[in-house]
Amino acid sequence: KPASEFTVKGGEKVNIQIEGIEAGATITWDLVVGGWDLDYSVEFIPNAQDSYTVLVEKSKKMRPSEEAVHNSFLAREPGKLVLSVVAVALKKRKVAAYRY
Repeated sequence: KPASEFTVKGGEKVNIQIEGIEAGATITWDLVVGGWDLDYSVEFIPNAQDSYTVLVEKSKKMRPSEEAVHNSFLAREPGKLVLSVVAVALKKRKVAAYRY
């Protein structure tokens, strides 16, 4: 799938939701940043209300000089994956891209 580009304003948090994940599916994603540092985290939210949210990746700083983040997650039950991206510096816009 081709990459999708998005802009994050200074101090803003953007949640990218990958919905419709079925039990037993492996979801793979890439995330890259251009220009400035961003923080990102990833969690899996099951559809069942009695299930717990899974923290796939705790919050990490991503620098534009770094390689793209490439990771995957095996879903044990249906749900959605949420990639959260935060622009920590104020008053600056950041551009990032993702694909899954």
